[in-house]
Amino acid sequence: MDWHAVDALDRATDGTRRFLFPFEAVRWAKLAFLALAMAGGGISGFRAGIPSFSASTVGFGVLTTGFGASTIGLSAGAEAVSPSAESVPLSGGFLPEAFGGAAASGLDRLVGLNESLLVALAVVTLLVALALVACSFAFRLAFYDALATGEVALWRSLRARFRQASELLAILAGIAVVAATPVVAVVAAVGSTSIFLTGSTPLPVVGVSPGGSLGFPGPVTAAIVAVGVAVTLIGIVVSRLTFEFVAPAMVARDVGVIAGWRAVWASLRGSWSEVVAYLVVHALVATGVRIVLTLAVASVAAVVAVTGFVVALVAAVPLGGVEAVFGTTAGLFVLGTVLLCSVVALVAVTLPVRLVTRTYLTAYEVSTLAGIDPDLSPLAPSGAASDGTASIGGGRAGTR
Repeated sequence: MDWHAVDALDRATDGTRRFLFPFEAVRWAKLAFLALAMAGGGISGFRAGIPSFSASTVGFGVLTTGFGASTIGLSAGAEAVSPSAESVPLSGGFLPEAFGGAAASGLDRLVGLNESLLVALAVVTLLVALALVACSFAFRLAFYDALATGEVALWRSLRARFRQASELLAILAGIAVVAATPVVAVVAAVGSTSIFLTGSTPLPVVGVSPGGSLGFPGPVTAAIVAVGVAVTLIGIVVSRLTFEFVAPAMVARDVGVIAGWRAVWASLRGSWSEVVAYLVVHALVATGVRIVLTLAVASVAAVVAVTGFVVALVAAVPLGGVEAVFGTTAGLFVLGTVLLCSVVALVAVTLPVRLVTRTYLTAYEVSTLAGIDPDLSPLAPSGAASDGTASIGGGRAGTR
């Protein structure tokens, strides 16, 4: 058996080197923008990818909403015992009554707004958020285009891939909802067993058996939990395959998400051992990438922090000392400037590392797909590797 998930490690290394080098400032700037803007574009905090935000984390993001719902009762109970505006302590005293009255008046005006206007604002906000997420998916597809042709086109690829990105977002959202439904149902049921307090009076919920068994026998409860876990795990795997295999197949064949899934399913149907191997190796690779990136960020952050501290101390001398930095407007301005410059320096210095690690991880994903079925991977045929499989950035390599 050919372990394409293992063979793809070397191809991804070679492909990353040929795709990113020789160094070109404009090209790297465009790729860095893609790495930050696209879904799954970062690692750890920035990766929207298995994603800290990748497809699998799309599911996790929806799952967390279920746990948030279980706190509604607690919030409602807390509202009844929260202090009034007039009694909130501040700096050893209390807020002025005028301030509390103004806050209450503002709340009344907010509540008094036209309900249709509030609904319209909510809808517009949701649509804008969805459009931004769709753009991030489109930028990911644009990254696949760059891998295939060697040319980095931002806005042209965004326009060309936006429809596919919207379909991909809709499918992933549907998978996330299906995967999250059992967990949300169980959490909601367990949450209904909680005892909420209003003041000091307990309000027990009727119809719930002791021990949190939801009123079902032990085996039935275990079966419900097992089914919920199984559905969630299947949803996570399906979302990952959609994000990491179907998305590049959509670019390679210029088709929609349904046609892309049909093509990928036909190739994976007899290669499930390859999928398992890929998931295991990908987890190891992603862990290694995160470690490398974490060490790089920590090292740079230490240097930037020391440099910023020294600069702040030097700036404190003409201001009259360290106390003047925190006690004067000029000192606060200097301190804010130093902090802002430190953050910008940290991002700028670590961005190349993020780009290399992001490119390698994406190259590994498409190289594995190319090993399973070369026709599904967005790799240029002109850049064929020595083993006969397509290589990354073939279009650019051929133009040198």
